[in-house]
Amino acid sequence: MALKLLNQVDDTKRMKRINSFRKWMSVLFLVSTVACSTSHLSVKSDPVQAEVFVENPKTGVKKSLGFTPLDVPMGQVKDAVGDSVGAGDFFTLILEKKGFISQQFKVPATRFGTLMTEVTAPLKQGDDVQQAHLADDILDHLFTAQKFALAKEFERANTEIDHVLAVSPEFPRALSMRGSIYFVQKKYDESLKWYEQALKADPKMEEAVKMIARIKAAQGSKP
Repeated sequence: MALKLLNQVDDTKRMKRINSFRKWMSVLFLVSTVACSTSHLSVKSDPVQAEVFVENPKTGVKKSLGFTPLDVPMGQVKDAVGDSVGAGDFFTLILEKKGFISQQFKVPATRFGTLMTEVTAPLKQGDDVQQAHLADDILDHLFTAQKFALAKEFERANTEIDHVLAVSPEFPRALSMRGSIYFVQKKYDESLKWYEQALKADPKMEEAVKMIARIKAAQGSKP
């Protein structure tokens, strides 16, 4: 039963891990409600000269608005997105610059009538292909670690987890998997330590919360 703690990572989770592993930009919307005849979209990036695109979510058509720092009327943005996007829909804003990871996020079409929508985007060096390959390598090691753990080859499983933690020391799934490996071996002190690290890395990880309580109960302590 304890071996069930070694959660399998299916294809859906695999894609989520790839997406979450990428370093997405931080976005700041500053919206004013003062009445004005013309509304604007202002996009800034660090470094500058990132190309800004909008993508229609229904057709997938992507059109360029220009380069940062960018200030364009919302009417121009609406024309680029197309008439098929209504007030209850979202369109995608994309920033691309050679040598940097492309960034994208959803903007509600209701902002077409807003006075000012300002987006500030610090870009991270790298490229999407490199990040995807790195994420794939991490997940491959986790799959292999899980396989070894289920075969009770715990030392080999931990070696695979070491590879993950070497490139991503706070990867929650790697930390929790190590915790589960020690739990299976009834090494509760070590297991507790790794689950606590997993929870610190991801405060919303329910598995870590439950296992910490279970370990403390097994140790004779209050959860």
